Amino acid sequence: MTATPSSPPSDDLPGAVRDDHQALRAHGRKRFWLAVPSYVGVLLLLWLGAYMGSVKPGVVYLLSGSIALALAAIFVAVHFGLAVHTQDPMLAFTQSSFSIAMVAIGYALLDDLRSTALLWLSVIVVFDLWRLPRRQAHLAMGLCIVLPMLATVSRHYWHLVSLDWGRELFTLLILAVVLPVLYLVSAQARTTRARHTRQKQQMTETLAHLHQLSIRDGLTGVYNRRHMLTLLDDEVRRSRRSGRPFTVALLDLDFFKRINDEHGHATGDAVLRAFAQIAREVFPDSADMFARWGGEEFLLLQSETNKSQAWSALERLRQACHAHDWAQYASGLQVRFSAGVCEHQRQDSSEHTLELADKALYEAKAQGRDRVVVHGPVLQAVVAPTGSPPRERRGQAGAASLELNLNEASPWTAMVAGKLDEQPDPEETDTAQAPGWRARLLTLLWGSNPRLRPAMYMSMFGMCVYLSSIAGFLFYLIPSGVLPRVAGYSFVAHNTLAIVVTYTLLRLGLTAHWRDPAFVLPQVLWGGAGVIIGYGLMPSTSPSTLQMVCVSLVFGFSNLRPKQTLWVGRFYLAMMLAVLAARALGDAPDFNARKESLEVAMTCLVLWILSLQAHRFSLIREKVRAEKKALQEATERLSQIMMRDPLTGLFNRQYMQVLLERECVRHQRSGRSFSVALIDLDHFKAVNDTHGHAVGDEVLVGFAQAAKAHLRDSDVLCRWGGEEFLVLLVGADPGANGVQAMARMRSALAGTHLCPEMPDLQVTFSAGVAEHLPAEPIDRTLQRADEALYAAKAAGRDACRLSEPPPLAQASLRAQA
Repeated sequence: MTATPSSPPSDDLPGAVRDDHQALRAHGRKRFWLAVPSYVGVLLLLWLGAYMGSVKPGVVYLLSGSIALALAAIFVAVHFGLAVHTQDPMLAFTQSSFSIAMVAIGYALLDDLRSTALLWLSVIVVFDLWRLPRRQAHLAMGLCIVLPMLATVSRHYWHLVSLDWGRELFTLLILAVVLPVLYLVSAQARTTRARHTRQKQQMTETLAHLHQLSIRDGLTGVYNRRHMLTLLDDEVRRSRRSGRPFTVALLDLDFFKRINDEHGHATGDAVLRAFAQIAREVFPDSADMFARWGGEEFLLLQSETNKSQAWSALERLRQACHAHDWAQYASGLQVRFSAGVCEHQRQDSSEHTLELADKALYEAKAQGRDRVVVHGPVLQAVVAPTGSPPRERRGQAGAASLELNLNEASPWTAMVAGKLDEQPDPEETDTAQAPGWRARLLTLLWGSNPRLRPAMYMSMFGMCVYLSSIAGFLFYLIPSGVLPRVAGYSFVAHNTLAIVVTYTLLRLGLTAHWRDPAFVLPQVLWGGAGVIIGYGLMPSTSPSTLQMVCVSLVFGFSNLRPKQTLWVGRFYLAMMLAVLAARALGDAPDFNARKESLEVAMTCLVLWILSLQAHRFSLIREKVRAEKKALQEATERLSQIMMRDPLTGLFNRQYMQVLLERECVRHQRSGRSFSVALIDLDHFKAVNDTHGHAVGDEVLVGFAQAAKAHLRDSDVLCRWGGEEFLVLLVGADPGANGVQAMARMRSALAGTHLCPEMPDLQVTFSAGVAEHLPAEPIDRTLQRADEALYAAKAAGRDACRLSEPPPLAQASLRAQA
């Protein structure tokens, strides 16, 4: 009649652990011993009831013997690993089915404690069913509903007292409504916990391999998220200066979890690697920056590209994905992706652009997946950018119609869309009116604030419970006289107010910036208080009322903070005891002290178990947040180590090589040239020899800070090696700009004290500037900058020289002019 309050689901165990029989046996034993205290608590209350005369001794003997024999058999099977080779290696389904059967037997045989027997179904649903495979979970849910019905019928034939069939049917109907809702709410909390568990595992693996993942994703080989954020910030600064466009696209593999679940994570990894390889083939230019954004999500950053061109490029990727032979990884496997595209506006931040691309992605999912959706209107003509292969036009045969991102889709829409066929309905995609109507309808109903969408999703379950309660009051409790009309309509108003207030606040987004944006704590307190008061006024309906109490408490599982979970649990217990005291002191004619005391005691035991589990969930969330923060800090440190010079904090040579290669491709695409300036501090060896390396280090750091202060935001400075620095200079007439920039720096440094400990120490530098020429290898550009630098040194140092293009290049430039 109980469930295991804690232990990780068997499906979440790593494959190596699942294959280890010893680990399975140890985990099964742990799960067994965690369940024993709950069974002991139930038996103690049953024996107390027998002692007080509220429970028949024969029933207690039957239940105690059954539980003892079952526990002994389960312990032997788990301890010796008798079931380790079966589909239920830890006997999770067996224990759940036995607990459900004990609840049904108790519901049929118990008298005074009959109403509390069904409470343990809530515990079983919350604690056990999520551990089971989907088919077994559905079967167990069916048993939770069918066995109490059979128990009611058997009680009618075997019990001497006739049943009130109206109340029995009302209890069973409420049970049929409450348990599925409870399962969905619990599944939401369990999904969050499973996601946190996976995130924790990913963080552990990431911390172990961070030294390999500074720029590239370890699985797919494309850029990782941290590096892409740096690239995105660079692109935003460049766009603000030049006004040139760039686009961001978020891609998500459709139904990827299904691939992992059905074919295993090894196949899922192979799919991710293959998809990344396809993307590299479709986007060979380094100006098209492709990154793994997280899980099955990817991000594409395309410079010098508008959203029409980006859409056409992603359509090529989609067609390449369709043409790929995915069956080589698993029989019958088909992989598709959805994408959201947004063109960055000059005045916007990168966060806003990503948010709009994410909205477009959710719109693509809501419209059926396997499509590309662009935020905002697009040009009818698609023009290929310079240096790229010809791109498809919008009307080309075989290209999907381009949908507009009108509204954001909700998680509920995505969940519903996930149950549909992956191929869109032609009648919906061939018309101009079809795209986005579901998203518009759901946005109208649920609002457009993405932060509140999960709360709206949860509130939908709450509305179902409140509406079923209102129907019970209006069609049974009030007409049958179980509750006076005034009290009955007061409860109807109470439930209606909860629906209206919660929906209004979340729909209008009024709670978005509250400490509790989902408005969970007030809902849990309001709903629990109303149901417990209803229990005091309607003791005859206690089987259904007490189920509602459990549902109200479980609603806070996925949102409450640790202290809140315990305070809410104490609040529920205090309310139950207060109602019991009020009935005892009120001399109610139908008050049965023994029956209701045992009933409240059993209810408090169940509520406290639920509260402890909610507290445990909350602690896990807090721990995951702390670990995530630690991971971010560790990643920042790694970024500094792998991408930046540890002394000056500037980019290092390896990272600058990547930037230079990408800038060459950008030059080829847009025709906008750039220059490099190679800088060497004059007589720096003498500084080290005369004053020591500590002073030399201070000079390098001081120069780096001074140089950054006199360069533009769009220019990139790196430490090239030793006392050499390299500047990537972009903009119109880059050659002349580079010389001017070096002249400004030389003038500024002339009166700057680079080393506070040596105020009389003056340091100058020489520089060579070279403008990158069309189709010129970057190594040749750097060589010309180096030659110009040596010319500046040969001229007496403290000078800057511009490298003249070769004669053939000069003729080519004059012809282009």
